[in-house]
Amino acid sequence: MKFKNLLLVISLIYFSTIIFAQEKSVLFIGNSYTYFNESVPTTFKKIAESLGEEVTTEMIAPGGYRFSNHCTNQATLDLINSRNWDYVVLQEQSQLPSFPPAQVANEVYPYAASLCNTIRQNDICSQIIFFMTWGHKNGDASNCPYYEPLCSYEGMQWRLRQSYVELAEDNQAWVSPVGMAFAQIRQSNPEIELYSSDNSHPSAYGTYLAACTFYSTIFHKSPVGATYISQGIEANEAQILQNTAWNIFADSLNTWQVDTTKVRADFEQCVFLEEQGAEVMFTNTSQNADSCLWKFGDGEELWQYNMNEQISHTYSIIDSYTICLTAYKGNCYYDTICKPSLITGKPEIENNLTKINIYPNPSLDKIIFVENAENQVCSIFDLAGRKICQKEIKDKTLNLTDLANGMYLIEINSETFKIHLK
Repeated sequence: MKFKNLLLVISLIYFSTIIFAQEKSVLFIGNSYTYFNESVPTTFKKIAESLGEEVTTEMIAPGGYRFSNHCTNQATLDLINSRNWDYVVLQEQSQLPSFPPAQVANEVYPYAASLCNTIRQNDICSQIIFFMTWGHKNGDASNCPYYEPLCSYEGMQWRLRQSYVELAEDNQAWVSPVGMAFAQIRQSNPEIELYSSDNSHPSAYGTYLAACTFYSTIFHKSPVGATYISQGIEANEAQILQNTAWNIFADSLNTWQVDTTKVRADFEQCVFLEEQGAEVMFTNTSQNADSCLWKFGDGEELWQYNMNEQISHTYSIIDSYTICLTAYKGNCYYDTICKPSLITGKPEIENNLTKINIYPNPSLDKIIFVENAENQVCSIFDLAGRKICQKEIKDKTLNLTDLANGMYLIEINSETFKIHLK
């Protein structure tokens, strides 16, 4: 008799869906840290356009405004509701998120949540980004007597970082780590002055660094090579700021909540040759998805709603197929991956040595080999092709008590034959 022969799919190319440049709309809600100099939104737009991106930006940033002010400001609410925004940036007053945790929890978090709710009521698909600001150059002297961390730049920046990351975690949002980019420049290139004369607001360098950080956050690309440079900044200085913005963002995607919320499509596959055609077992390894659409390349499609369920598909013809998986999170976010794969195999050897049969199948604790497997060593794999363990067949019996419930592949590989059982 013939047995199913395990074949791994030969993956020729891995590629994600090509997404052509589309205009991104970004609304900035903040205060003077956002509008100072040329403004962060304007500088961001010019950097993005110099790199071939299409961007439209709007800004509402009255001086000294807090989240609590924006929550009741009709102009802010009207601007939020004026269109479906791809991204909405939220920047709190410069000092408030650095105050003691209990005070921040009372004076910042509820109003941030209210703004997030308003934004999502307008468009559930708007991606919210919190603008992590920077500590004052020498700390916050006016509040130092009341809270020790504010007595130094380092302490103030630590609290700002902590508060903005918590805001993102609580509201399923991202963080643009501008403040941490400031910290890196202060350490590595102290000759670049990021502050204006008041040691609080940004200089042209500081605004350019913030805009580069937003480019990295929104497009997930490095701004290095942007031909737009703010007036007064030298080309070599701009490159330092561009590199720093990208490195700070790309180094900690989980911390900035980008990787933890982004949908990523992926899958693994194993093939079994049948008497005619092939059965393929797919393991969905997508992240942050609640539904998926499979396109098997032969005209057949399947929706999957249980991400832990293995998917089986039978091909009637052994051939090359492009298998695509689109992973969705609600109606907003999706990612597609396609794997052109060649399903192929060698003819099976049929002789006395390969006439192996087992029972019971399925089994609770052990399987019995009818013949031709005495004292053989076998390898056990999961359906994704990962080797779980090696075991010896003793007295025609293979003990399975230490394996979790599931489906496995058994490979017996001797000098004279190689056979796979499922």
